[in-house]
Amino acid sequence: MAKRHTFFPHDWQTIAVRLDEIISAHSGEDAFEEALKLLVAKLAYERGGEPGRGFLADHDRALDEGNRLLQQAARQGLIEPGAILRLRPPEIVRCAAVLGSVHLLAQDLVGLDAMFEFMVNKAAKGQKGQYFTPRYVVADVVRMLDPGARHLVADPACGSGGFLRHALLHAPRCFVWGFDQDARAVRVARVMLAASGQPASRIMLADSLALPGKADVLAIEDLMRAHDASFRGFDMILTNPPFAGDVGTTVGYELARGRHVERDVLFIERCVGLLRPGGRLAMILPHNKLGGKAWAHLRKWLLARVRVVAVLGLGRNTFQPHTSQKACVLVGQKRVRPTVLAPDEEILFFISERDGKDTRGHICYGPDGKTVVHDLAEAVSLVRDRFKQVAEAI
Repeated sequence: MAKRHTFFPHDWQTIAVRLDEIISAHSGEDAFEEALKLLVAKLAYERGGEPGRGFLADHDRALDEGNRLLQQAARQGLIEPGAILRLRPPEIVRCAAVLGSVHLLAQDLVGLDAMFEFMVNKAAKGQKGQYFTPRYVVADVVRMLDPGARHLVADPACGSGGFLRHALLHAPRCFVWGFDQDARAVRVARVMLAASGQPASRIMLADSLALPGKADVLAIEDLMRAHDASFRGFDMILTNPPFAGDVGTTVGYELARGRHVERDVLFIERCVGLLRPGGRLAMILPHNKLGGKAWAHLRKWLLARVRVVAVLGLGRNTFQPHTSQKACVLVGQKRVRPTVLAPDEEILFFISERDGKDTRGHICYGPDGKTVVHDLAEAVSLVRDRFKQVAEAI
């Protein structure tokens, strides 16, 4: 067996890039699909505990062994039944050699998450204003909302499941639910959830903007009540919705009456509607929605329904190399009923001055090569204290 060593965060992307290069250069198959199947096969191999046998190292048996592992993975809920490798044995062996020293189940799935993030980002290529959130930002935002045991935690634009995975790391006994209309991202999020020991069925392919009774597709409420008839809303929503793209129908949306709206505006109204009274919200939005004059009506609507606890300004490099768009994290708690904003309600404002990336999108690590140099963590205790202060006023 290949010797394992300590992997640094940037090493995982290097591995993902190498897999992509091998598959793209030596086969006509979809690099995303084949890499996904190889990673799932490696997960099944690690779970099976077969240290005496190298991972797909035998050229004559690589294809059959790989498909056997995929069948095993399907029984574990990691991938859909019937999945098979479409690569030739030479490419399988070369890819397997790249993965030979990797332990995907180690370090709370950090490596697997990093590789999946690269794969989904590459496939999406920033379409529809969707840029995946750096994991160090995700981790601190989850800590701010502080999910606990048995909390229903949702992400209606879950992508590869970063917010949900970190919610489980923070509170292993919470119940996470993810929804997305990108089929590839959903498949990845299901693998991540199943690898975390949770039912993959809690990740659903869905149009999160579909309203109950307003469309010919099932809304999130319909999907949840099919699981639990007593569903009345989520305890927490953590999300980074797409900032742009075709919004389809806007019938039934209060914020869309008599005016043009953007996709993220509909997500604001949708997320507020999906929360139970007193539920907590953390949502990444473009800066103009929370600071631009043109969106004053949106803020008025929002403040009447959500006790805004904090607005956290992220640095311009946060979503590089995909975009330099300035964004904020909106953090709040849903009011029991809409109300007129009290003049003495205070909102915590925090502006990040160390955003963890350089202008080219490279993550800035400290001397240990693992710790990201950023300052969002400084706001965690401030936000949690503010939640305690406003709890009785909701």
